[in-house]
Amino acid sequence: MAGAQKKIPIKVLIMCGGKGTRMWPISNIGHPKQFENLLGKQSMFRQTIERVLKGFPPEDIYVATSEKFAKFIKNQAPEVPHDHFILEPAMRDNLGAIGLAAAVINHHHPDSVMIILWGSDHIVKKVDKFLQALKQAAQLAYENDVIVHVDTSPSYPSVHNGWIKIGKRIKKIGDNEVYEFICQVEKPDKETAKTFFRSRNYLIHVGYMAAKPALLLRYYREYAPDAYKVIKRIQQTIGTSKFRKTLEREYPTFEKVSVDYGLFEKLPPKSQWELPVDMGWIDVGTWELLYLGLDKDEKGNVVIGEAHLIDTKKSLIISKNKGVIGVIGLQEMIVVETDEGLLVCPLSAAPKVKQLYNELYERPK
Repeated sequence: MAGAQKKIPIKVLIMCGGKGTRMWPISNIGHPKQFENLLGKQSMFRQTIERVLKGFPPEDIYVATSEKFAKFIKNQAPEVPHDHFILEPAMRDNLGAIGLAAAVINHHHPDSVMIILWGSDHIVKKVDKFLQALKQAAQLAYENDVIVHVDTSPSYPSVHNGWIKIGKRIKKIGDNEVYEFICQVEKPDKETAKTFFRSRNYLIHVGYMAAKPALLLRYYREYAPDAYKVIKRIQQTIGTSKFRKTLEREYPTFEKVSVDYGLFEKLPPKSQWELPVDMGWIDVGTWELLYLGLDKDEKGNVVIGEAHLIDTKKSLIISKNKGVIGVIGLQEMIVVETDEGLLVCPLSAAPKVKQLYNELYERPK
């Protein structure tokens, strides 16, 4: 029909390769938190799949993860075609992971827009707004050749997340405003986070964005040339019998660095836009973030599983075993009991759980 809007070819990439080191003992190298039924009968990864399927068909979904976790995604995402699983042969952080995924999707769908969902361990309460915003971001990215981030306003001064400073309003799409992307500050200290929180010019970096994979590859070539050389060698074999062998040889040579530091911080002004949306987003990246994001009882406690509390306030108590946890006289504490182990620590010490994990599992014996 004359004047009909062109249908935008959208591919959704779900990133789920993290080890979840900050959420031991629920999360461990053999079973990361995104595949664990932490908050109900379904894992957070499965909840992410179902959320995306409400807005996009399974043939438009890709999943990027470590090949160590292939069994989990095959079991928990049966709707997604298995040849849409992008399996990384080594854990090299997400500069390499995003570059590989962009190359694969660009090869098969060169005219597409790629929506990247950075992490499958999030809670999203307002699914309709989430899906609408993703589609709006894809439209903006397709029509304007920019990276469009979908982020959210802060509800507290988090030191665990990245913060985005936004500039002037660019335009409106539907009910949402679009703003300039000024800069990103990763995990600020407490006083800086309080300053950002008081300002109206900062958002929490959720990690959702839309961009043409061809544009991302162009940016890799210009601003992350060492990574691009690796991508190029892999890219030449995509769709051939040499791909897996080349991937196994080349992928471990990526610098182990995040795409924020390795690429996005280097991009020129006006190459990125911001689409702030209230989608009921909660990060489950640390025990403190989980506690802050969930509803509390009258004494400020979050209890998951069976527990009996006496004189306990503002604490997170989780029992994954069949018995009852008894807790007396605690305040602002974390207690997590699983078959893997027992964690007891102050909420304020949640960032040190990663250090504990490394000492337990990654320090040479």
